[in-house]
Amino acid sequence: MKTVHVDLWSDFVCPWCWIAKRRLDQATERLAGKVQVSITNHAYRLAKGMAPTDYASALKMKLGGERQAKQMMDAVSAHGRIESLTYNFQTMRFGDTRAAHSLVKSLNTEAERDKMIEALSLASVTNGQDIFDHDVLRAVAAQAGLSPERIAAIDFDRVRDIEQDERRASSVANGVPLFIFNDKAYISGAQPLEAFVAALSQTAIDAPASPNTEDGASCGIYGCRI
Repeated sequence: MKTVHVDLWSDFVCPWCWIAKRRLDQATERLAGKVQVSITNHAYRLAKGMAPTDYASALKMKLGGERQAKQMMDAVSAHGRIESLTYNFQTMRFGDTRAAHSLVKSLNTEAERDKMIEALSLASVTNGQDIFDHDVLRAVAAQAGLSPERIAAIDFDRVRDIEQDERRASSVANGVPLFIFNDKAYISGAQPLEAFVAALSQTAIDAPASPNTEDGASCGIYGCRI
């Protein structure tokens, strides 16, 4: 069976990242039995050094006004519903996600990290939990199955590891979500499902065509696009 390794960069305050991850999962399921996919998750922060604030206010500042922010939130919510994801922007917060990424990096296996990313995304995006609070992060970790001993040992300031991830991502694209397939091709943004299927298929069979594109919905440090 052909294999593809995917390096994935995302941020918990990126509105498109959870949606894009769902589409990659669906593409992987569609190709089951034909292509074996492994994924390594990497950290990226859209708001380095920014204190947590409510999400709508942050979008207004980044996008230039209330109308633009509403358009973004409406678009993300609509795409989220298609993927069975609920976006509650009225309770979401925006800021430097160093602590949340550090929690993920404290885990031992990619399966654990993937499970924690899902738990943190649900907590922040849907359930309105404050993932900038260390006690909240510990509670989410407990719900995800971490033992009290492992929770007590979490280092919430793994900034060097995070910055290393960010430097690699920045050498390829200017925002997240970002997916690199077998170190050959990349997808930037929340592309349609078929784009992920094509990327996995082409890199698995060493096709000469590259699915590189930056047309998908994504977010960078200076704002987001639909």
